[in-house]
Amino acid sequence: MAANSTPVPLLTPYKMGRFELSHRAVMPPMTRNRSYNNTPQPHAIEYYAQRASEGGFLISESASASDISKRSPNMPGIWTEDQKEAWKPIVDSVHGKGCIFFCQIWHPGRLSDSNLNNFIFG
Repeated sequence: MAANSTPVPLLTPYKMGRFELSHRAVMPPMTRNRSYNNTPQPHAIEYYAQRASEGGFLISESASASDISKRSPNMPGIWTEDQKEAWKPIVDSVHGKGCIFFCQIWHPGRLSDSNLNNFIFG
């Protein structure tokens, strides 16, 4: 950037609570539906690492808080030990790039379908 040019706000640092971001571009949650058996798969390590940057901020895809809070097939969960263990290398890959990573925990309320046989939109 030239000395006399105006800084681009999106590329300027930002203090978010106790976190120091190097820029203001944030990757919002994306629904991927690639976590078979509600367990994140190894390919998610690369997916999130590719999007991580030093001082950046990523928000994970929706993660079910319990077996009864599922809405879509193949979405990740955080209620079993296997699921939690599967998230660890994903988180480590993002943190390894100096990026902040939040897990989006969700419950779809009355639209939950623990059998995932009936999808109700409404």
